[in-house]
Amino acid sequence: MEGTVLRIEQGSLHDGAGLRTVVYLKGCPLRCAWCSIPESQSKQIEKGFGQTMTAEEVMDEIEKDAVFYFHSDGGVTISGGEALVQADFAKEILQKSKYIGINTVLETSFCGAYNEIQKVAPYVDTLFVDVKMFTSKLHKQWTSLDNQQILKNIRRFLIEYPNCEVRIRVPVVPGINMNLTELLTIACFVADLDRFVPLELLPYHRYGMHGYQALGLEYPLADTPASSPKEMFALADQLARTVPHLPVTALTKTFIIESKLYLMDK
Repeated sequence: MEGTVLRIEQGSLHDGAGLRTVVYLKGCPLRCAWCSIPESQSKQIEKGFGQTMTAEEVMDEIEKDAVFYFHSDGGVTISGGEALVQADFAKEILQKSKYIGINTVLETSFCGAYNEIQKVAPYVDTLFVDVKMFTSKLHKQWTSLDNQQILKNIRRFLIEYPNCEVRIRVPVVPGINMNLTELLTIACFVADLDRFVPLELLPYHRYGMHGYQALGLEYPLADTPASSPKEMFALADQLARTVPHLPVTALTKTFIIESKLYLMDK
């Protein structure tokens, strides 16, 4: 089977546990104003971004670092774009990886039909799901689509796949969702899910600007400053203190991690 791959990065330390190979697939239904990889949005190869590869060719790249995965508890991470746009291709890579004992992570927005999720779910060890906003109107304003299907997919997945580790991640963008009201709503949603799920706050950065420039496009958030570590840690602390039993982690630009968990009586 063939798919469209933006790039394959080896030696990643920030896309799951241990040392990982990250496979970025092209295609995404969302158009997030802060997108850090705009060249991944189109499923088509454009301006030199992307290439057609078979699942076997991707596996050849993944297996090059197999010895490092086993010594570091690492593995392969499928990302995008939105990997579910190429669910059949992603499934084949994940399935082949699991068959030879390689740990698998899927990074996704869960934006899409649930049957696409079902294709890949049996072969995923850890799932990172972006919840960009809880307010549907704001989600549509800043990503082009509302989030009702995303939230339904999360609830259903947690019930049907209890053995898959799930983490919910929020890209925190100044002027858009970087306020306690919106973040608390997300935190309460996560805390009320049917099983224990940690919440991770991701800082906004301006790395996507270069991709927009390469595509000849204007960067929508050119005047928006990057999130600071101090701001991220303060938000994580506030959320953890306010929402009982919810572990909240702030990841900074340098991937320094600080976690807070307050076990309080409801």
